[in-house]
Amino acid sequence: MSVSETTSNVDQTPRHPIRLVANRTGLTVDLIRAWEKRYHVVDPARSETQRRLYSDYDIERLRLIRIAKQAGRRLNDVASLPLVSLRAVVSEESRFQGAIEPALTREVSWTQSTHTLDQSDLVDRLLYSIAMMDQLRFDQLLQQALVDLSLPDFLEQALAPLLAEIGEATRRGQLRIAHEHMATAHLRTFLGALRFREVFTGSEPKIVITTPTGQLHELGALMIAALVSIDGWQPIYLGPNTPADEIIAAVKQSGAKAVSLSLTYPADDPRIPLELTRLRAQLSDDVALFVGGSAMLGHQELIQRLGLQTATTLDGFRASLMQSRTSLR
Repeated sequence: MSVSETTSNVDQTPRHPIRLVANRTGLTVDLIRAWEKRYHVVDPARSETQRRLYSDYDIERLRLIRIAKQAGRRLNDVASLPLVSLRAVVSEESRFQGAIEPALTREVSWTQSTHTLDQSDLVDRLLYSIAMMDQLRFDQLLQQALVDLSLPDFLEQALAPLLAEIGEATRRGQLRIAHEHMATAHLRTFLGALRFREVFTGSEPKIVITTPTGQLHELGALMIAALVSIDGWQPIYLGPNTPADEIIAAVKQSGAKAVSLSLTYPADDPRIPLELTRLRAQLSDDVALFVGGSAMLGHQELIQRLGLQTATTLDGFRASLMQSRTSLR
């Protein structure tokens, strides 16, 4: 601890329960726990009954980090700063942004309008529930976010970054394989149910959605299956790891006007070029073929040569799909 820290006259006696800390900092209990777990912003003591106990020093750190984050600082950049540096950061931001603190003391709650909802905080809460193996809380957060956000915003702003963070945290060893499996299994069921929120008349154009041979990660494909129905498409979801011949058969039998493939892992699977080439060769030109997912970046030359459609975001995919539907009229 630096000299400036030891002379800061902030009491470091652990004595405050977490709910009092939440009230004084404007953070939720979930978010405080998530920041502790993921960013190590504070290290609370424990009572004899294992309840978290925080000091005035902890409260001051959390309050300043919250202000810095709301002003635009990244948590990774400020989480490890000593108290004197945090004060300097907040002081600097206040000079540029005026009276910053009054606007930031309002608690961000799930009942507020969506434009005040911080999606990075939502992802942190979801990650914490995964790390704690709290499947009930994980589901509660997902359900509440779906109430507060439109389906496209939920998928783009919450679920897509969550999946990226789960993958990265697992690679870094911050999450175990068991954590990833729990989250994936729950999200598979959750997203599967979203496909049936819309009522279909039978006159909607159909789109076959799957992953090609060797691609076992299906959450990206499930997100597409949930998304297309709100734009007037009827999804035909085949699950993951579907051979090209079976995809072609599904298109011909259903009369589908489009195919969406999700490529995630492994990115260097040698079967991908063969499967994409076979699909484009055997599908008629009036069937749009979309390719998405992180693994498509390694096949850009082939994708361009075959004339396949791509999108790096869900919004981009929706726009491309809308153009395809317009061409059908």
